[in-house]
Amino acid sequence: MQIVILGATGQVGQALLSQLPSAYRVLTPSHSEVDFLVPGAISAYLDQSAANLVINCVAYNQVDKAESETALAQRINALAVEEIVNTCARLHIPLVHFSTDYVFPGKPALSTEQPYLEAEAPGPVNFYGQSKYLGEQAALSVPANLVLRVSWVFSEFARNMGQQIANQALQGKILQVATDQFGSPTYAGHIAEVVWALVPELLAGAEGGLYHLSGNEAVSRFQLAQAIVDELILQARVGSAYALVATTQAQWIASTTSPIAQRPNFSALGCAHLAERLGRPLKSWRVGLAALVAGI
Repeated sequence: MQIVILGATGQVGQALLSQLPSAYRVLTPSHSEVDFLVPGAISAYLDQSAANLVINCVAYNQVDKAESETALAQRINALAVEEIVNTCARLHIPLVHFSTDYVFPGKPALSTEQPYLEAEAPGPVNFYGQSKYLGEQAALSVPANLVLRVSWVFSEFARNMGQQIANQALQGKILQVATDQFGSPTYAGHIAEVVWALVPELLAGAEGGLYHLSGNEAVSRFQLAQAIVDELILQARVGSAYALVATTQAQWIASTTSPIAQRPNFSALGCAHLAERLGRPLKSWRVGLAALVAGI
């Protein structure tokens, strides 16, 4: 069986490759081989790939820049996805595509809120979320396709929010983190585990569908950052005296001169639907902290 992974150099793509089952051969085209900005480039590549399944890890995920770079975000997160979907449908092969918690408008900033379920109505509050919602809708137009909404992804691979927090702490910089924005962190290694667990079903003709995939816990940005710092201290990478500075989203926005996109206050994802399909609960994001820190 041959699988095409688009965006294999990103953190999810690298996690997938690190856990690649021996039963599969993979193609990982470079940007020069498949330029998402060129209409027709994706379909031309997939047509000659002899793929049995496609995993799309490519995304424009610069949330703030997306407010001004709307055409670019739309092209990568929506129009290119439509091209992948149409091509896979024509070739009769399934697609695995990743979406985001930012398709939701957000609930009040309280840790006691119930996580979002798949059936709840989206309502993005920024252009990044809007473009990703269009992409996931395109993918879900074909029953064979699997869409996984992930959130606050971190890993030892590539550049991500977890590494940014860890690097600033390692450099001894003052790190101000919001206490009033809640989500569900997700370790990329756990995403890879789930994908490879479901791929055999998809290849056998099972329907895909929409599922939430996250670390199964709602925490604030501050709590996530504190957990990373605690792991750095545990591994003797940062002194025990290092302390984060608690702030609010409003204070953070007021302290920067760069344009900041609106973000959901609470966008944690409930994963019971996926756990039922897998036949097991999803793993805690905290399991990935040691790998994150060790990889820096």
